[in-house]
Amino acid sequence: MKARALIAFALLTVPWIMVWFTVCVTVPNAAAAIAVTGRVLDENGAPVPNARISVSGTDMARASNPTATSDAAGAFRLELSASGDFQIVAERAGFFLFTKRGQFLEDSSALEIRMNHLKELAETVDVSYSAPVIDPRQTSDTRLINGPEILNIPYSNSQDYRAALPLMSGAIQDNSGQVHFNGGNTSETSYRMNGFEVSDPATGNLTARLNVDTVQTLEWNASRFSPDQGKGSAGVLEIKTEMGDNHWRFGGTNFVPGFGAQDGIHLDHWSPRLKLSGPILHDRLWFHTAFDAFYAVNTVSSLPKGENRTQSLSGSTLTRLQWNVSRAHILTVSFLANRADDHRNGLSLLSPLETTLNRRQSLLLGTVKDQWMAGGGLIEFGFADTTHHLRSSPRGDVAYVVTAFGSRGNFFTDRAVTSGRQEMLVNAFARPLHRAGEHHLLTGFDLERLSLDRTIQRHDYSAVRADDSLVRSVQFFGGPRQFKNTMEASTYAMDRWNPREGLSIEAGLRFQWDQYTRGTPPAPRLSAAWSPRHTGGTRLAAGWGIFYDAVNLNTLALSQEQSSLSTFFAPNGLPSGVPVLARFVLSPRDLRLPRFTLASLSLDRKLPWQVYGRVNLTSREGRLGFAFENVMTDPTQNIYQLGNIQRQRYHAVEVAARRTFLSRYEWFASYTRSEASASAVINYSVENPIFAPQASGRLPWDAPNRFLAWGWVPVEKRWFPRFLRPLVGETDLQLLADYRTGFPFSVQGETGNLVGPPNARRFPLFGTVNVALERRFPFRGYLWAWRVGLINAMDRANPNVVNNDIDSPRFLTYARGQRRAVNVRLRFLGKK
Repeated sequence: MKARALIAFALLTVPWIMVWFTVCVTVPNAAAAIAVTGRVLDENGAPVPNARISVSGTDMARASNPTATSDAAGAFRLELSASGDFQIVAERAGFFLFTKRGQFLEDSSALEIRMNHLKELAETVDVSYSAPVIDPRQTSDTRLINGPEILNIPYSNSQDYRAALPLMSGAIQDNSGQVHFNGGNTSETSYRMNGFEVSDPATGNLTARLNVDTVQTLEWNASRFSPDQGKGSAGVLEIKTEMGDNHWRFGGTNFVPGFGAQDGIHLDHWSPRLKLSGPILHDRLWFHTAFDAFYAVNTVSSLPKGENRTQSLSGSTLTRLQWNVSRAHILTVSFLANRADDHRNGLSLLSPLETTLNRRQSLLLGTVKDQWMAGGGLIEFGFADTTHHLRSSPRGDVAYVVTAFGSRGNFFTDRAVTSGRQEMLVNAFARPLHRAGEHHLLTGFDLERLSLDRTIQRHDYSAVRADDSLVRSVQFFGGPRQFKNTMEASTYAMDRWNPREGLSIEAGLRFQWDQYTRGTPPAPRLSAAWSPRHTGGTRLAAGWGIFYDAVNLNTLALSQEQSSLSTFFAPNGLPSGVPVLARFVLSPRDLRLPRFTLASLSLDRKLPWQVYGRVNLTSREGRLGFAFENVMTDPTQNIYQLGNIQRQRYHAVEVAARRTFLSRYEWFASYTRSEASASAVINYSVENPIFAPQASGRLPWDAPNRFLAWGWVPVEKRWFPRFLRPLVGETDLQLLADYRTGFPFSVQGETGNLVGPPNARRFPLFGTVNVALERRFPFRGYLWAWRVGLINAMDRANPNVVNNDIDSPRFLTYARGQRRAVNVRLRFLGKK
């Protein structure tokens, strides 16, 4: 019945999309006095949406509506009162600025604008970045980090694009390395790569690796995003990667390994990256392939020599092909493969060598997308298949013991996980309709099948007091295997309406269905942007929408989890009370999809000295969130029952400023005041039972105050004596400063129970300043770039681990995070 219902849903939806698309692209448009139409394409002929096109001339009376924005098919329309010679400017973040002078425009003129993606060019060319643009037609709150920013900002772990995500205000990285957007859990954000879901099918987290040099943009739609953007209540992160063009290009980075001196000279990191792209058939078929590997040795200074280092080796390869079958038909294929081996995972002050795990992970993702352009509109079909494997093994079978000073023995779980996703999508973008303004109509359908198969072998473990007397023992019962699969489907329709210049209104509706909750709740979304005339570049934007998060397979699999039996002991070694059995209980038919309302208001203003200022207010309110409630049916039974009991709250006020100068340099600064809390924050686990009622509190990644600044500027030769100027050459100074409130954490007693409210204490203030110098220089006819930088230049402790056992003599002992480190990078940019 489930399969038949789903097939019927698809059969009803897809033909409706096709009929709707056919009708829309054939409806005639209203005539204008002088209408100039055109399309914006990239270097490979693919459409460029949301590009801002403007015209100017000596007699501006000839341009009654001299600006336009390209739609999803790259199409735009300019309305002019008279023909003549104009200058055309097209700009979009992530692209080089397009400028053409002396273009004669008349009625029915058809323009084709070719914009090039931002990339580092070795050849000497006169190009400029697109400066920040206040587009009155953009209603969404979009944050973007482009390729040059990813490469130029000196953040730590610069070989991993995920470490660049916190460069966007509103995104923050917790102590475990996970990034949270808009105060939400990591799984509450939708992660897409080139239009397809790329998150872990089981957890919803972003685990995919990429060569950071191949990332074109990281685009986060934080709020006011349209129904086509998916199901993430905390926003949608779109990862866009490079494609080859008609030039053969080769790039390499960090092919020289790095050495460390802590506890002796040793190879501590090596992150070689290579990429190759070019034409297979000139103007028709291109390829791009990127490879990276990362070897790292991390030293924990608080542990004995020889037992204080971890080793990890990971790699990825991404290959993409684009075939322009015709000017109106584009076929794109890609394949991503990841592999990672992590030895001594989890090593820290509280987890010595014997307690660590060896982890092996792999990811395979294949995609195909077919785009057709007809009658000024666009329709696309896509399919993606994802497979993810994880194997996590302890170092032996020695009994695991939790002590007041940390842990000892071998960890008690051995885990093997396989998960997968198959995704099919259809999207249709109609030719703009001109009725009481301009209408951009969109509709689409998305179908996903997800599966999870995991086996968790556990052995008993115990906890002891500071005097080594037994306080608790935990045993496990039940089958180790868990298997779950589910299907999700969604459909949407929306209208982007521009009733007049300077005013945009976007309204849409999304329906989302999943196999377990079986509901199809409507998710309406409405937003608007207004740019008053004669305000010198100001935009006021506001929006409101309802969002539903998908059911997490990891959560559903808990219905098949093992049970744990906890026995407590008095200081004299005798049992204290009766043993308590803990188990998870789920009733999927009683669950509903978590519901969030997301509202925001922003003011963008062009300030003096080419500075673009911004004030943004965000409110994210959630209810019906999934959380487990501790239900004590009797003294021997402790049941964790899943329900829609959680309410979330995230409020934020952000002030930001950005400036681009000298064609390619920029700086950014922001301050964010926020609050992230929930009515149920205790994370219960069968492996470490917490015998306490569910309670409200701060979320573990709550940071009320954050200041963020980054940028890079040229080093002026005139700052140095004449004889040193040749040594300075073309050098950039790069900077990153990040200060925030410390994250909250809970206090526990020796029995594992909470002491006081959850997340009532905080880590110390976090602060880091990273600086670097990068110089470009020619060598044997090629251009190279050499960077030397300091990570955590002020050598702040920035602890990320704490002993939270209130009964331990080492209670509130912190372990420091990233030490001051020297970062060296060598890049090959190509033939000069």
